[in-house]
Amino acid sequence: MSVLLLPEAPVKRCGDQIQYCMAQTPGDRTGAFQLVYRSYMRAGLGSENPYGMRVTRFQLEPASQIFVGKICDEVVSTVTLVPDGPLGLPMDSMFREEVDALRNTGKRVSEVSCLADRRSSTSRFLDTFSQLTRLMAQYARYQRIDCLLVTVHPRHARFYKRYLGFLDISDRIESCPHAQDRPAAALKLDFEFVDRERPECWNDFFGEWLSREGLEPYTIGASERELLTAIAGSCEDAASEREAEPAMAGT
Repeated sequence: MSVLLLPEAPVKRCGDQIQYCMAQTPGDRTGAFQLVYRSYMRAGLGSENPYGMRVTRFQLEPASQIFVGKICDEVVSTVTLVPDGPLGLPMDSMFREEVDALRNTGKRVSEVSCLADRRSSTSRFLDTFSQLTRLMAQYARYQRIDCLLVTVHPRHARFYKRYLGFLDISDRIESCPHAQDRPAAALKLDFEFVDRERPECWNDFFGEWLSREGLEPYTIGASERELLTAIAGSCEDAASEREAEPAMAGT
């Protein structure tokens, strides 16, 4: 999960504060999918599709939750939490052995995915990222998740480890099939570890607890889920076809 930023554009102001919340409405989710699509396309990490959205089947699992930062109901930042489930985790395609080792200890794991922010200002992004991560981490703990997992470009790993308390779960670097085969390192945020060691991130994450009422999981309605599932399948098929084209051309 690389940090993806888009050029900052003028935004409507409904006050100076960004609202951070769960993506409770279809509009929130559509805004998140569109933002991730634009971010991935700009960074060269995704494939073009006619929907202008990046939707994955993992995001549509019943337990997955999307978090957003909004200004005037416009999504300007987003991240998705994918709990372990029937599909496994996106990073299983790269680090299955390491993830299974955590599962076998009884750890409940979830993967942080689809992070994107519209602003190009590093200082604004870091503040927003901190707020979204705090929201997501507290939600995860309310859901009795033990570890947050993430794959990041190796050059971003130091930031996650130094400032956010993540630890390596592998010394391997793999090609990420979800990001045009860019290199990926695997990290974990173990809540038991951060509670015990109290790294720099602890107070930012858990120094003040948010109301549990504001962190209740949402459910995507049946008709919306059906539409998004079709979009996700269509986008995956299109990406697979594009990946196959060079090999076919050489035969």
